[in-house]
Amino acid sequence: MSPTIQTLLIGFISLAVLAGSGYLLGKSQGLRYALYGFWGLWLAYCIWHLTVGLSHGYSLATELGFLVLNYALPAVLALGLFKKWG
Repeated sequence: MSPTIQTLLIGFISLAVLAGSGYLLGKSQGLRYALYGFWGLWLAYCIWHLTVGLSHGYSLATELGFLVLNYALPAVLALGLFKKWG
């Protein structure tokens, strides 16, 4: 399995766990806080993932494309959840 697919799966699973626990603990307010936390944590993870790619010899231009892809897909799904239930 490619690292991009693995990273996206980690993002979707993390989103599901955080959003589910946030909703269970505080309904829409808890979901809102969980999604704010997800966006920050997910950005930090994606930046860390970018530095790993750079340390393995990939160029910044190549890694930035993957950073945008890896961050955007789960973050846009989280935005949809935020708009619907947050």
